Parts: sequence; structure tokens; C-alpha cells
Amino acid sequence: MTRTRDFHRFQRWTAKLRRRSLRNVLPEPREGELHPLHSVNDLRCREWQLDQLHDLIELDEREEAAC
Repeated sequence: MTRTRDFHRFQRWTAKLRRRSLRNVLPEPREGELHPLHSVNDLRCREWQLDQLHDLIELDEREEAAC
């Protein structure tokens, strides 16, 4: 192969690697890509609900112990 052809192939290859690394860094999937099983907001909401549930259980236990 000629030098220029090798050079252009190398440039295309490095650009492909750069695009792949940037895609891996992006937090949200684009159209046509697979979506994560649980979004971050869903996980935060579920953790908040569990925290509230634990607080209510703790309050009930305190009230029962006070009686």
C-alpha cells in the first residue's frame, strides 16, 4: 500500500476508536441503541421509597416499645 493510503486508513481507525470511547462515556443511549434495564431516576425513586418505608417501620417499632 502507498503511504497515503496507510495514513488515511490509520486516521479512520483512530477516529473509530475515538467515537467508540465517546459513545461509552455518554450517559444516555441514542436511538437504535439498547436501553439500560433501570434508569437512574427509577433507581433513585426506589431507594427513596425504601428509605421512607424503613423510617415508617422504625417509628412503628418506637411507638410499640413506648406502650
